[in-house]
Amino acid sequence: MSENLTLDHARRWAAMPKMAPEVEKRAALEAIGFLRDVAERLEQETAAIREGRAPADGSGLHAVWDFSAFAPETIDFLIALLGEGEVRITLCGGESKTGDTLVPGLWRVQTGRSGENNSFVLARIPRAVEHFADRGLDRVPKLVNPDRDVFAATAILAEINELLEKSDLRTLPESTAPMVELSRQPLTPGDLTALYSTLGTGDVDAALLGFARSTMTSTTVRGVWHSRIINNVGKNLLEAYVVAKIPPELPISVEEFADGAAKCREFIEWLEADIERGAIGGEPLAAKKEAQ
Repeated sequence: MSENLTLDHARRWAAMPKMAPEVEKRAALEAIGFLRDVAERLEQETAAIREGRAPADGSGLHAVWDFSAFAPETIDFLIALLGEGEVRITLCGGESKTGDTLVPGLWRVQTGRSGENNSFVLARIPRAVEHFADRGLDRVPKLVNPDRDVFAATAILAEINELLEKSDLRTLPESTAPMVELSRQPLTPGDLTALYSTLGTGDVDAALLGFARSTMTSTTVRGVWHSRIINNVGKNLLEAYVVAKIPPELPISVEEFADGAAKCREFIEWLEADIERGAIGGEPLAAKKEAQ
């Protein structure tokens, strides 16, 4: 196991609620069973795609585990183990929240305003996200707020409509998607107001966290997303309208199924080794000192 992974685990275990040794061991063993299931499903889907028995775009993979299927301490253990990735998705203003984990393809989904319903979902992206992204108009409507200082907005909307006619909105994109960039265009405040008003805001709001914050919000037009990349001081590095079923930055690629399986196997190896040497489920350090 790499040094970076070991250090990352050390930080997360420090924040995990303390458990009695026997409880921690049960949680670890149940987590191992879950991780094996995830790895096997990813490996089976990869083989099925390769052999032509499953859709090539990976859409055949979608498995759900409700948190109620696990002991509460196992959930605490898994949340600490799996950590958080970089993708955050909110549906319908907070009715549902989705985030990726450190295992590519494994997502945590919360529904309800208080997050009372929780599950793990294994997929390129949870189907709930696809469902709400698929809502909306088929074409860009007529320009809203056609004021005197609106110059470029009409042409931009026409360009978006052309991209809609040429784009495949039925499958998830693998790498790139067509866009109409706004950042480098000489737009007036009226142009921006007209674009925002005409295209509106849809039900899906996503963010990609990293060295800069990338946000992607669906519009009232199906397949059109308002995308921004914002640096750490709040300045727009890029603003554009992207045309795709889902922006390609959000779902994992089919090629990452193998990465997800490998990450699960890595976690399993680490957990089994720690159980074997007593680091998980062993005697507390104080008890060992007393025995000596």
